[in-house]
Amino acid sequence: MTAQLSRSQAVAHRMNNHALWSPRAGPPGELVRRFVAMQAQEYSYALWAIAQRLRGTPDAAGLAVAADRGEILRTHVLRPTWHFVTPADADWLLRLTGPRVQRINAAYLRRTSVDATTLDRAFALILAELAGGRHRTRPQLADALRAHGLDLGGLALSLVMMEAELQRLVISGASSGKQRGYALFEERVPDAGGPFERERALAELLARFIATRGPVTLKDFAVWSGLTLGDARAGLAIVREQEPGRFEPVAVEGFDCWWQPPAAVPVAAPAGESTLQPRVDLVQGYDEYVMSYTPSKVLMQLSEYEFAGGTLLHTVLVDGVMAAQWKHVLRARDATVVVDRLRAMSSAERAAVERSTEAYGRHLGVPVQVEWL
Repeated sequence: MTAQLSRSQAVAHRMNNHALWSPRAGPPGELVRRFVAMQAQEYSYALWAIAQRLRGTPDAAGLAVAADRGEILRTHVLRPTWHFVTPADADWLLRLTGPRVQRINAAYLRRTSVDATTLDRAFALILAELAGGRHRTRPQLADALRAHGLDLGGLALSLVMMEAELQRLVISGASSGKQRGYALFEERVPDAGGPFERERALAELLARFIATRGPVTLKDFAVWSGLTLGDARAGLAIVREQEPGRFEPVAVEGFDCWWQPPAAVPVAAPAGESTLQPRVDLVQGYDEYVMSYTPSKVLMQLSEYEFAGGTLLHTVLVDGVMAAQWKHVLRARDATVVVDRLRAMSSAERAAVERSTEAYGRHLGVPVQVEWL
């Protein structure tokens, strides 16, 4: 008989699997590798998504150093958006998911009049500019292209750089101030050491997805990965054949999900929290807890009759369920966390929000005040 979970049980499993209620020990690269990929559109918020999953909640400056060193890399993979990945995973992930993203991008390249000849010319100039271990920001690369008579506009340059990433020519390098840098792919990513095996890569991606985000539907995986539902089914069949019993079906509120049962991964209560206290987590709008689910995202959303709008991108979770939205306003010596409630909040919940912003301030390295809308 298929196991069944209530909504609250499923949310608790997810919050623990996401390491939001059970932070992990170890360096940031180890955490990113566990998740395979972590969406990283907004850089500072993406660093926070890593920090809040690690014991001790490392500060932003330390994580930025790890990124500059190449312990974690930032590139366009899975879907046409930025993700953090590790050097060990970058090559096979791009080989697996890159072709579908390239097909999406092809239409945009045509609209900007960037043809194959222009791409080849741009790539040659970019590779020459990055040769010898040099790291360059996008404005610096734009200047280099312009100096050779190739003046690409904002969208065209963005598409050219994304295509260079998808073709495994470039990947993230060291930052320069607030500008992110690029480096040669081959200088930051080790050689794969053998032919690419698509079935093996597909099974690996699906297995890590279920282990770190379950319970999940196969449609959740397909949307998150940018692959097809057929790919999801094929990957699951391979994993179940290779590791019988590791992943099992589970029903959650009408959703047919897959998970790693608690006999394999114990589910603990949030560390240091009484069951009578609300647990608040500030997660970025592109956090993996938000972006990993499409049909089953409703498990962490408010009931329709409770929803009261919202103006901000990022999410305040109370016991793993959306309760408010937030953003930060950064200044030189302090910051403000602006909170917009999606429902009425108790005094205990408001106090828990205030405490969670203190941890965020320690991560930023500045005192934080809260502004309620």
